[in-house]
Amino acid sequence: MQGKGAGMRENAVVIPVDVLRRVFVMLLVLIALVVGILVLRTQLFRAGLSTLFAPSAAEVIDGNAYQAVFLINGSSYFGKVREQGEDWFLLSDVFYLASTEQSGTQLIKRGSEPQGPREPMIVPKQQVLFIENLRDDSEIVVAIKRFKSGVVPAVTAPPATPARTSPLPTAPPTVSPSPTR
Repeated sequence: MQGKGAGMRENAVVIPVDVLRRVFVMLLVLIALVVGILVLRTQLFRAGLSTLFAPSAAEVIDGNAYQAVFLINGSSYFGKVREQGEDWFLLSDVFYLASTEQSGTQLIKRGSEPQGPREPMIVPKQQVLFIENLRDDSEIVVAIKRFKSGVVPAVTAPPATPARTSPLPTAPPTVSPSPTR
């Protein structure tokens, strides 16, 4: 006569431990894969699918050409731009436009200012409004080439506004006390 325990052994299914390990490892891999796909999907929706295939600034900036760099504060600089990490642009051979009543608009080589800046000019990417690659026949590039050849260029001034027929009053403004004082 067999005992209760012997009958249970006959009907029991035996699974080797190494098979259980493989199943457990496969489950962990499957869970990691699902979590990875969910994280990737979330990031793509957050950043936009187009950013996955969009070229970086370094791929679009023509290293053989000059660029115009327009900053959010209204300043504009012309020179050679290259990307420096994720947060910075470096500008070398930098010029800017200055306008005076006597000489009109002039192209100025950066470096002669009182603070004595040296190249490269380091610009945070957050300060850049946009960058343009310049054609070799643009007025700015032609003026830069003339400057480098020893001819001091004067860039064409923008069209003058029509002169007023009646002069503006030249009396100093009057200061009136504030009604709240």
